[in-house]
Amino acid sequence: MSSENSAIPVCPEQQILRTSQGNLSFRACGEGETLIFLHGILGSSKAWPFQFAAFSPHYRVMAWDAPGYADSALVPADIDAFVQMLHEWVQHCGAEKVSLVGHSMGGTVASRYAARYPERVKNLVLSCTHPGYGAPESAPSSEKLEKRLKELAEIGREAYGRNRARDLLPFPDVAAAVLDYAAEIAAGTNLEGLRRATRMLQLADNRPLLPQLKMPTLILTGEKDAVVQPQLKADLLALVPYTQHIEMPGMGHAPYFQAPDYYNTLLHEFFAKHS
Repeated sequence: MSSENSAIPVCPEQQILRTSQGNLSFRACGEGETLIFLHGILGSSKAWPFQFAAFSPHYRVMAWDAPGYADSALVPADIDAFVQMLHEWVQHCGAEKVSLVGHSMGGTVASRYAARYPERVKNLVLSCTHPGYGAPESAPSSEKLEKRLKELAEIGREAYGRNRARDLLPFPDVAAAVLDYAAEIAAGTNLEGLRRATRMLQLADNRPLLPQLKMPTLILTGEKDAVVQPQLKADLLALVPYTQHIEMPGMGHAPYFQAPDYYNTLLHEFFAKHS
């Protein structure tokens, strides 16, 4: 499968919410039940143009810039700080319950949130994600992060963004416009935000909480996802009492870009079944 749409829809305008930890930037459009999209470590609220376009005729669609991304304030490198900011945003949006789609880093935050605030989560989608790395506080900074920061310093943002987009998307299967768009988002990453988000995932461990999840849960994994380590994927599948698991054939780590129509259909069908 490849990216069916080379023309990229326009995302809604950025909005700002004041939280107890500082500003949270987000985008929202549409009316109806609330769907919230949480991006991965190389993303932002701009990562979801195809989902805003597909779901806003039927739902209220919202996507955040995680703490330290775009105009969202930095918070400590602690998953509970991310969850607190998410909770204040969910409370602000006014819906009694929301459906969460958490991709990669966003899935680690979403599953922690769903375990802590099950009364607020109607449906949960865990997309190409994991339970956290569970490293001790004494662990040194991730070697992969240090390599990336060095690479960025040496080759500059534009080339760095393109390298990261190629990590996410199986070029040449993806339209050039989509690859360029993913590269632009990755190139715009705030370095301190990236450092703290990486550390947050390094220390996070949702394993004790995952068996508590009771809401309808869809786990999406990519057949060709080279980002999520096989053991972390196995841990997620072993611990989450999921309703459905779909291994997406031919998909890398960014199916929402690689094959948006296919990805959106999976979500539509799941939400319709559990409406």
